[in-house]
Amino acid sequence: MLWSERGYAETGWQELAEATGVSVRTLMRHFGSRDRIAWAEVESANARLAEAMAETAPETAPAEAVRRVIVASISHDRHVQRSAVAWFRLIAAEPELAATAAAANRAWTAQLAAFLETRLPEASAETCRALAAALEAATFAALSAWATAGGDGDPADAVDRALAWIELRPPGR
Repeated sequence: MLWSERGYAETGWQELAEATGVSVRTLMRHFGSRDRIAWAEVESANARLAEAMAETAPETAPAEAVRRVIVASISHDRHVQRSAVAWFRLIAAEPELAATAAAANRAWTAQLAAFLETRLPEASAETCRALAAALEAATFAALSAWATAGGDGDPADAVDRALAWIELRPPGR
């Protein structure tokens, strides 16, 4: 990964164009900003999340359903997983990229909030948005810990282990 070698701030559009074989103009038109290149895989995660939500049986317990759909949103593609280790290390090392994580994951979090509303009818929309944001943060933390530890095994398993600790139930129950 070019940014891992040279640093995010030190790598400009021209270097990115040379490394990818795509013109600067095309890269800028398609992505608009360099940080959007870093978060390009999120769109695929959004699609995997939506597919998993559509396939989850309505009778599945809320915490189990949410854990399953989040885990399903993690790529099982070996190429993506290999690059994920460097990518998460880069995010941890580059404050500019880390600061854009919530915005990059906004659509994923919104989808999850809508899913939570269907699974937790007693919860308000605001509560579901807060829970989705917390689950996004927990997922990101689990993936970051997986990468920091060397990226052994499937990152989805690391997320599954972390989310297994989270219960979704009304207060006082």
